[in-house]
Amino acid sequence: MLRFWLALTALLLLGACAPFHRPLAAADRNKVQEVDLRVVVAQESFMFSAQPPGVSAATGGGLIGALIDSSVQQSRQKEMSAEVQAIVGPLLDYDYRTEAGRALEAQLTEPSSFPLKIRSSELLPAMPVKAEHEARIAATKNGPAYMVLLLQYALEPGLGAFTTRTSALLWQGGKSEPSYRAAVIFQTPVGGVARGTVIRRLTADDGQVLRGVMRDSMAQTLHAVALDVAGVRSGAVKTARFNVNGSWVTLAGPSFDERPGRVLFRDQDGALYSVRSAAP
Repeated sequence: MLRFWLALTALLLLGACAPFHRPLAAADRNKVQEVDLRVVVAQESFMFSAQPPGVSAATGGGLIGALIDSSVQQSRQKEMSAEVQAIVGPLLDYDYRTEAGRALEAQLTEPSSFPLKIRSSELLPAMPVKAEHEARIAATKNGPAYMVLLLQYALEPGLGAFTTRTSALLWQGGKSEPSYRAAVIFQTPVGGVARGTVIRRLTADDGQVLRGVMRDSMAQTLHAVALDVAGVRSGAVKTARFNVNGSWVTLAGPSFDERPGRVLFRDQDGALYSVRSAAP
């Protein structure tokens, strides 16, 4: 069943190309008294580039997944090439869930940071099994609403950017169909030049840069979801640079918020983007 949920997550998170947005209707928002929030961070979903910048998929480029799990990583490292080990090794000490938990706690201590009253919050390493998940949804008929954020994160090929892709879903009233769903994509450049230089920069001072990026991605994702749940209106069209498989492209969409150095906008399918306003 875990494989089922991981496969489902992959389909949802990789599919900004498919519409995946259902705004929370005002009537449904008014019915929500409290929400139990669960943030699912599959640490083993960390993706990274095992090829130098500029190597195309046709010549063997692309993303290679590695299980970033210190308890099992040693056995897996034996099967990795020396090049892959050189990339993964320095990153193994940094747990996204730890940093995401800090950002989540800081965000939810501010009463005005989220439009719905959060009764409880918890970080999970994987989705509950199907029976447990369905029981939790059924319990919303006479209990608090249930929101899940399923998050995957990646270092883009060439190590030019750090990206998270999150599916946000809210169930209420005992209904199996979510009353709200959205896809949120966060990205920030990490200065991809020479691979060794990038890794040293990310992990210097006990991973200060990488930890900070992890926390920022969680905070910005929650902020984007909060604005969307509240029904914030879109404004003028904004453009931003976005790293896709190691190449920078220009994206455009109606903005719904701006923060120092960062712009939030929607694409044509309703996916929410939080990107640097001054990316390469």
